Amino acid sequence: MNDSPVDAESPQVVQPSPDEPQPAPLEPAPPAPLPPAPQPPVPQPPPVPLGRSWYVSTKGSDGGAGTLEAPLRTIGRAAALAKPGEVIRVLPGVYPEELVLESRGTGVAPITLRGEGSPRPTLVPKDRVRGAILRVQGRWNLENLSIDVAGASMFAVLFDATASQSVLSGSELKSGTAGAGVCVEGARDITVQNNHIHHFIKPGDDSHGVAVVGPARNIVIRDNDIHHNSGDSVQCQPGVGPADGVLIEGNTMHDEGENGVDIKHCLRVTVRDNVISGFPNTAIRPAGSSAGEAVVIHASARDILIQGNAISRAGRGVSILDGITPAENISVEGNLFQDIRNIPAGNGHGIRIEGARNVKVVGNTLEGTASYGLMLAADGRSVTGLEVRNNILRGGTQPLLLRLGAPGFRPGLLMRDNQYASGGILKADGANFPGEQLTLSAPETLELWRQVLGVDVGSIVLE
Repeated sequence: MNDSPVDAESPQVVQPSPDEPQPAPLEPAPPAPLPPAPQPPVPQPPPVPLGRSWYVSTKGSDGGAGTLEAPLRTIGRAAALAKPGEVIRVLPGVYPEELVLESRGTGVAPITLRGEGSPRPTLVPKDRVRGAILRVQGRWNLENLSIDVAGASMFAVLFDATASQSVLSGSELKSGTAGAGVCVEGARDITVQNNHIHHFIKPGDDSHGVAVVGPARNIVIRDNDIHHNSGDSVQCQPGVGPADGVLIEGNTMHDEGENGVDIKHCLRVTVRDNVISGFPNTAIRPAGSSAGEAVVIHASARDILIQGNAISRAGRGVSILDGITPAENISVEGNLFQDIRNIPAGNGHGIRIEGARNVKVVGNTLEGTASYGLMLAADGRSVTGLEVRNNILRGGTQPLLLRLGAPGFRPGLLMRDNQYASGGILKADGANFPGEQLTLSAPETLELWRQVLGVDVGSIVLE
């Protein structure tokens, strides 16, 4: 949408004389490629704390000095005493505590809460009366902790709307029954990095590894191992407004009850260089609550980049679904799709686009799909501004490579330079060839496809 005002005093166009020679009409320019989804800023590593250290031990006393020789007994007491730039060093042991890590004001250095020694110190619920074992406000760095929610209906860590420039890293979080293990609810500039997040299971319902809730801003989820949760590895959803600027990068996400990454009404989300596999995990959740998608984009999501991921063992690889307002400006680029299964029944598509605006599908490799590698605008919903190029489609046990919806559902379609396995099947709804589909028995068959559809310039058959 262009919000610029129209110039009411635009100059008039001077028409040439009828006797002057007219220039030849110009060929229409090809559609301009969509720009990549904007990248959220990546927070810099936290500075090394320079302030004093507060020591906590199960053998300490809250009346102690907080030194290594006279440690405190509880993390809560240390958190109350610590000042910006200082470090709370928690020695091995089990700590039954539920804490609100309060803000010390804006523009101050973070306080670091760090587990020391081996095994890591373990935080467990105390009274189970709070919504989270650690509720973060202001600026805190949480490092090398073990948080065992022990079946309580609590988050392990909640970054609330007052949290900013906080980091959760190098920790293990497990075994809750609330809606997520880590919840970022309206916070800004949060990094969740290099953690092991698993077995958050809410019987018969969603419990995600990480939930990002709008209007959260500039959230980085990187290099985590997230698995065996009853919902999604990562879900991005609106709260009082959409989340904006989420980077999901370098994670291993697998064997969830529903999906890998679920992007609802969120803006500027990048899902890049992840290994995403094993959906749905029917040992955790019966099939049918989702299509078991590695990545699903819907509910007015906008400016989304899905790039360089290895996707396997899923009911669908990437799905872009219609809604009241279609998803818009989506790029699916350079991903590898393998072993996409018909679980639950009726799935098995590598990339399925039901309805959206301005979508690029570029440079992907799809092999071992139970159904069509590409299922594009074939659900009776419109996909406008669709660009499909430089993809490699090899099919699976059934050689189903590509299905296109009828022309009215794919206005502005651009296809070119794709590579299709010999013997594969191409189908176009309403096309004028037998059965609306072609088997690529020879290069001449692909030429017939091009002639009938008027698209797919430069594409070839792989021998």
